[in-house]
Amino acid sequence: MPGRMPAISLQPEELLVWRRGNSQGTPLVHSAAVFTSFQSADGHCEEGFRCVSRISKFGTGHWGQIDPGKEKIAEEADSAPVYEWGCPFQGEWAENRYESGPGDDQCTDEGDCICIARGSPNMHTELEGGHEKVIGRFETESGKANLGHEPQLINVIPHYFMRTKDGAPFDIENPHSGLGVVKEFDREEWLLKYKEEAPKIQGALDKLRAAVDAEYRSKVQDGAPFVCDGAQPPGEDPSLTKAETQLGLMRVRRFQVLASDCVNMQDTAAKLAGRPEEESFAPSGKTEGGDELKCYRKKDSVECQQLNCYRGFEDQGFLDRLQLYKSQLDSCSPEEDTKTEMEPAAGNGGKAPKTETSAAPTPKEGDLKDKDMKEVEKEVDNEAQAEAAKESTEEVAEGKQQSTQPALLGAVFRPLACSQKAQTRSRRADFL
Repeated sequence: MPGRMPAISLQPEELLVWRRGNSQGTPLVHSAAVFTSFQSADGHCEEGFRCVSRISKFGTGHWGQIDPGKEKIAEEADSAPVYEWGCPFQGEWAENRYESGPGDDQCTDEGDCICIARGSPNMHTELEGGHEKVIGRFETESGKANLGHEPQLINVIPHYFMRTKDGAPFDIENPHSGLGVVKEFDREEWLLKYKEEAPKIQGALDKLRAAVDAEYRSKVQDGAPFVCDGAQPPGEDPSLTKAETQLGLMRVRRFQVLASDCVNMQDTAAKLAGRPEEESFAPSGKTEGGDELKCYRKKDSVECQQLNCYRGFEDQGFLDRLQLYKSQLDSCSPEEDTKTEMEPAAGNGGKAPKTETSAAPTPKEGDLKDKDMKEVEKEVDNEAQAEAAKESTEEVAEGKQQSTQPALLGAVFRPLACSQKAQTRSRRADFL
C-alpha cells in the first residue's frame, strides 16, 4: 500500500530498541537477552520510590557487594512475588538505581527489578523469628511510556537504618568532630553492626548526660542568677562565657540526636533479635577505652543486655533539667531576625524610614480633596432639590393629596439617603 513504511523483520533472538536522544532514530539491535520496558528506563527511580529486586533472581542479603553465586530463593506457588530492598548497580546494591543486562548481577527479565512507592495505605507486616516481611499493594513505577504508576501486590523484605561511626568512638567534646552517618542494612548485617555500634552510642550518651547534668547543677541550680556573657556588671564574671555557651548547646543537641538514634536502635534490636543473645552487646560491660557503660544488664551479669537511652520514667528529672539548661543557653544566644528594607537601618537614630502610606499629602493633593468634598456637597444638594421638585410635580399631575405621615417619612428618609451618597462620594474623594 503506497505511503506505508516497510516492515522491519527481526530474528527470534533479536529485539529492536529505539533509544532516547538518538536524533536519527537509528535502530540498535541487541541479541540474546530480551530487554524489558524496565530496562529501557533511565536507570533510577523517581522521587518517593525505592528500587527492590526479586529474591528468586538474586537471593537475599542485598547489602554491600553483589555476590552473583548467592543461592536463589524459590517462591511459593500462587503467592505474590517476593522482593527485597536494593537493586544491582555496577556490582553493588543501590537504594534507587539499577543496572540492566544479561548478567547474573543485572536486571534481565521483566519483574527482576521494580521501583515501588516508599509506603502504601494497604499493607501489613508479618514478623516471625526476627524476620520481617511487608505484604501490600504498592504503586510501582512503570518503564513503559505514559503509563504512570501501577498498583501491584507484592511481598517486600525491608532494610533497617543505623547511625554508624566507623573506626572510632564519638568525640563528644570536639565541636568539629562528626556524628557519623546513617546507613541502611539488611537484617543480618544490621545485627552484626549493632554489636559494634551500640557500645559507642551508649558511651557517648553516658558522657553527655554526665557533662550536661554537672554543668546545670553548677551554673543554673546553684541559686545564683544566671548571667550571660556581656550582660554582667563591670568587674564581674558571667555564668558562662560565649565559648562555654556554644559548647553547652553543642552537648545538648548531640545528646538529643544520639538519644533519638538510640531509641530507634533499641526498638529495631528488639524486633530483629530472634534470641536474647542477639540483642546483647559489650560482653565486658565497658567501652574500648575502659569506661563502664550505663546500660541495662541481666542480674549477676556484666554484659549489656539493652541500651539505656535515658528516656525512661526514672530519667524524667534529668530531662527536665536538660530543658531548663537549654533554655538558659538559648537566652544567651537569641536568634536575630533578618533586617528588611522597612526596618530602621543602623545609625538612623531608631527612626523608621518614611513610606508612601505614612507620608503627609502634598498641598496639591489637599486642594484636590477639599475641592472634591465641595463638589460632593453641591451634588447632594442639587439631587435633593431635584427629587423634591419631581415629587411635587407628580403630586399635582395625579391630583392626589399626600397624607401627613408619608410626608414626614419622606422628610426623614431623604436626608438619610443624601447623607449616604455624600459619605460614598467622600470616600471616593479620600481615595483619590
